[in-house]
Amino acid sequence: MDELKSYIINSKVSKRRISAEIRDGNNSPYPKRNLFVKLRQYSIDFLKHRQEPRMIALAGLRGVGKTTLLWQTAEEMSKIGYSHIYFINGNDLNTLNHHLYDTFQIFEEEIFGKKFFEIDHPVVFLIDEVHDVRDWDLHLKILYDKCKQAFVLITGSSALLLHNSADLSSRMTITKVFPFRYAEFVLSSCWIKKKRLLFAKKGLGSKLREILFYSETIDVLSSGLTSLRLHINDYLNEVSWELGIGSKSQQPLIDEYVSYHNIARFLPLQNKEIINDRIIALFERILLKDLPVLEEGIRPETLFRLLMRLALSDEVNYQSLSRDFGREKEIEHFIDLLDKAEILNVFLPHGGTKSKTGKNIKPFFMSPSLRRALYAKIYGNELKDDLRARLYEDIIAMYLRRLFDPGMTGFGFQENGSKPDFIVETRNKPIVLEVGVGKATNKQIREYQDKRYGIVINAKISDFSVKEDCIFMPLSWFLLL
Repeated sequence: MDELKSYIINSKVSKRRISAEIRDGNNSPYPKRNLFVKLRQYSIDFLKHRQEPRMIALAGLRGVGKTTLLWQTAEEMSKIGYSHIYFINGNDLNTLNHHLYDTFQIFEEEIFGKKFFEIDHPVVFLIDEVHDVRDWDLHLKILYDKCKQAFVLITGSSALLLHNSADLSSRMTITKVFPFRYAEFVLSSCWIKKKRLLFAKKGLGSKLREILFYSETIDVLSSGLTSLRLHINDYLNEVSWELGIGSKSQQPLIDEYVSYHNIARFLPLQNKEIINDRIIALFERILLKDLPVLEEGIRPETLFRLLMRLALSDEVNYQSLSRDFGREKEIEHFIDLLDKAEILNVFLPHGGTKSKTGKNIKPFFMSPSLRRALYAKIYGNELKDDLRARLYEDIIAMYLRRLFDPGMTGFGFQENGSKPDFIVETRNKPIVLEVGVGKATNKQIREYQDKRYGIVINAKISDFSVKEDCIFMPLSWFLLL
């Protein structure tokens, strides 16, 4: 207990500690992501006005930047003059063989000198890797109920935060942290290389979303894209100039982003083999450590073999997988676990209840870098267009998951008919999407019945065009959403 007491006494955060945590090895502050704006507002609303939410969890794939966001939020609280901020690392508590209940008792006895319910000023707890502490959800519930002055910001694995916290379901606000958007990758890359923050025109992404998914007709969609063309091209040309890719084509930069640099942790690394090795280590950490906490009896080697199969597959069904991986129900459960851990990003067939409860699914990877690392084990560094196209599908799937509720997205599935890559449910009729390296046909979209219009996302074009009820648009444009 003395070791824990010493740890807690030294847990108060100083401005110097915050400054160190939000800077890279060259002492330059990390750029702030869009999500930071929401976290800053949550913290200010509570500290100044005691408004909910006051317990926020940052959940996402390992390495996407949750801890950096936590410290950037701490900096914002420090800027407005607030100093009662304490940092706890779940792995440290686990090493000390203590849980949060012991920790909070020491805070009452040694730090505050009073019970939590007696505290009359705000106190901030930053808890990193909270899922490493046993019974974390029960003990955070106790803190939440006892201390109305506590603002709690935690980070953790998606699998364990989202699906193992029934005690906190009505108290904790879960905020998903996704891999980088393309604009966030550009922002961070430009800062690393030039110490310059490069932004697109304010509101460009939201306007593009409104035009792509909420236009009444294909003509309205075309007109809207025309109105944004100049702003989009100005930004992309500036990106090419600042990042020195030597041409107006974004393709080399997009391939770098898609294959290796959409996960924040790997952005400083340029060696592709090292990135792939670290992603394999990330798989091992999740399969060997995170998922066994969620469920006993996990077989990591089986899950890894399944991931290799899924990386090489497009649409799959449980019956075909059962020949190599066991019973259909067991495979369905395995894929559900990988989806909860945000290794996979599973899409169901578009349609009613019957189609969604069928046996066909499309398991994308939450980050295409995960699939790319598995490809490297089989194909090395060079990929043919059909394999690159699957990486592009992964990134589009991640964008759609970020933009829409899961129930609004799916993949096309018509018996003996068209099977486009994605369907987005909007008012009146759905929008149909196809993705490819140099896709020049709209056959899948044309044959899909009962749609508003289609969008073909092509990695090799630099401007949009209209063909029948379909827009062909550059991948570089779509990635600005």
